Amino acid sequence: MLIIGVFIGLWVVLFAAFMAFYSKKKKNNASFVSENSNKAIVHLHCKKIKINGQDISTYNPITGEYLEKVVALEPGRYTISGIYQTTDNRLNKTINVKSDDVEFELDLEGGCTYSAAMYMYSPEEREQYYNGDTDEAVASVPLSIVEGSDFIKAYVICYKEK
Repeated sequence: MLIIGVFIGLWVVLFAAFMAFYSKKKKNNASFVSENSNKAIVHLHCKKIKINGQDISTYNPITGEYLEKVVALEPGRYTISGIYQTTDNRLNKTINVKSDDVEFELDLEGGCTYSAAMYMYSPEEREQYYNGDTDEAVASVPLSIVEGSDFIKAYVICYKEK
């Protein structure tokens, strides 16, 4: 019984610490957005990110709620590159899908929020599936990935929040 009590006590302490950390992170992210309200807020769900050929660290990113990198950029045209990844289920088997370095151009407006990630369906397929309840797709890069004998199609899509 003592072991169970210690385990429960440890779990409660760790849970409280995690909740405090999450709350602080959420406040910091909200503060970041409000401090940069005149800029474009861009959430990048990828690795090895470069913006206009420069490492993302040049732009002082923060880590978002889903561990994505978030940057505030002045309005204008940018070239964004990175390696995107996601998972998919095929024939009751989970597979990891990873792109090579993907680069695309993006026109950003101040005061808007953007999100770029890899999806297994095109913007049109996602819009149809969600009955039009998706954000505006402002960039889409179709990918064809051959892994073993399976043909996998994926898309890097950048959405602008409505």
